[in-house]
Amino acid sequence: MTAVYIILGILLFFFLLSLLRIGVRADFAGDLADTRVTVIAGPARIQMLPKPDKPEKPQKPKKEKKKKTPQEESTKGKEKKKLSLPAVWASLKGGLRKTRQRLLIDPLELSAVLPGAMDPAGAAELYGYINAGMWTVMPQLEQLTRIPDPGLHVEVDFDSEQLRLTGRLGVSLQIRDLFAIGWAFAKPVIRWLLAMRKRQSAAEKAKAAQNAAK
Repeated sequence: MTAVYIILGILLFFFLLSLLRIGVRADFAGDLADTRVTVIAGPARIQMLPKPDKPEKPQKPKKEKKKKTPQEESTKGKEKKKLSLPAVWASLKGGLRKTRQRLLIDPLELSAVLPGAMDPAGAAELYGYINAGMWTVMPQLEQLTRIPDPGLHVEVDFDSEQLRLTGRLGVSLQIRDLFAIGWAFAKPVIRWLLAMRKRQSAAEKAKAAQNAAK
């Protein structure tokens, strides 16, 4: 009977642990170097950025990398294949649905000023992409998560050469929801890795057969 109580106690502990709310909060002050990042775990607050200064360690001599032949470089380029962003977003939405709006995005107050002095046309194009993305993604996020008071603003400064980001962003969720979202996000990544491994294996077999025929 004692063993049963121990097992029930362990199960209760992990259940309560899965309900613990964790998250992260970032405060932006214009320059990205001044960003303050805090990790939240229940009542605990741990500052991650800016980190305290540490004494510099002596650098180890770097090993020279073996130069690849042009044939290897060309093969490497063919093996690369980008992940499908729509597939990742679809899987992520599936994970967010399982959280039943327990994921909280609060505060959400961000203002971005894009630099346009060096490339006005590129900055204007990026501005259009960001606005299109916001109007596409935000309505879906508001359905899948809790965002009490969202505030987003983007503009272009054609006299500036640096990105300026100000505001606050906080995201928190329960540990059980983190596993659900992580698994949903991992699905397309795992498929991509398996497909890439399959292509690499086929390329190695073809190369071995070509060498054997010589």
